[in-house]
Amino acid sequence: MFRQLSHLAVLSAFLAAFGCEQPASFQLETPDPRLVVVSNFTRDKAVQVFVSRSQFILDEQKKEPVLDAVVEIYEDGEHLETLELVDARTDSNAVPYYTTRSLVPKVNTTYTIEVEASCCAPVMAKSRIPNPIGFSSAGIYDFSLEENPETDELLASYWVSLSFEDPSEEKNYYHISILQQVYEYAFVEGDTVITSSYHRSLVFNPEENENGRVAHIDGGLLLEDNMLNNGEMIHLDVPLTIRLDKNRELLGKLFLELRAVTEEYYRYFSGLSQQNQSSGSPFKEPVIIYDNIEGGLGVFAGYNASLDSLYVQ
Repeated sequence: MFRQLSHLAVLSAFLAAFGCEQPASFQLETPDPRLVVVSNFTRDKAVQVFVSRSQFILDEQKKEPVLDAVVEIYEDGEHLETLELVDARTDSNAVPYYTTRSLVPKVNTTYTIEVEASCCAPVMAKSRIPNPIGFSSAGIYDFSLEENPETDELLASYWVSLSFEDPSEEKNYYHISILQQVYEYAFVEGDTVITSSYHRSLVFNPEENENGRVAHIDGGLLLEDNMLNNGEMIHLDVPLTIRLDKNRELLGKLFLELRAVTEEYYRYFSGLSQQNQSSGSPFKEPVIIYDNIEGGLGVFAGYNASLDSLYVQ
């Protein structure tokens, strides 16, 4: 009996001592910031590189660009150019970036960038511009135009049929963008006068994503060939709808862009798009964003674009 009471006393003292302790403090270790580098480049245009620094998950400060970076670009180990800073912060919508001045990027040439800054460890990345691929055929069918008298809107619906040849003996990746030209007009002395125009990027429904096909965050579709198409045609039939203000807007041409992109381009933007599309949903698995920036975050990726256009009727 005495032994049981002794054990009970010891247990009570232990629990009392434990209950009097202050709650254990829990602190997340702040990781060192890393450089974030984003650059998509293509043939015959300057290479533009956006540089910022990573943020701690609990850091509420606005993301700021890195303005003291040294950005170098190489071809097969040979230094080509030191990029210049274009500081456009006088425009609230503009973001500073680094750009080449004399380099004219070539197809199937591997370029390397190296970035150093005082805030973070240096980083590097490699990529190339793939061969161009053009549309073999493109057309519009089943066009309809419906009017909603309650909202003064017109709903234009149509299908776009696209075909292009998938090169053989290699894995290929594509980004197809579709831009609808919209004319704004006014009635002047009984005549319809076009006052301006703009291009509306057509965004696809992410619920239609499947293996090798992802709705891009900024519009269009990302495609990955399945290695069964090599040397054959890839054919797509895409449904499109667009709403117009019937009192001031008219349909113009449909502009098509077929980008042959590198694997890093496809994987980075696929992950980014899927993460954005799943945000806020507790039932979807988290998406890990791919990057090819050694020592940092982001993407350095080449692409090659071919353009076409169609009249919408």
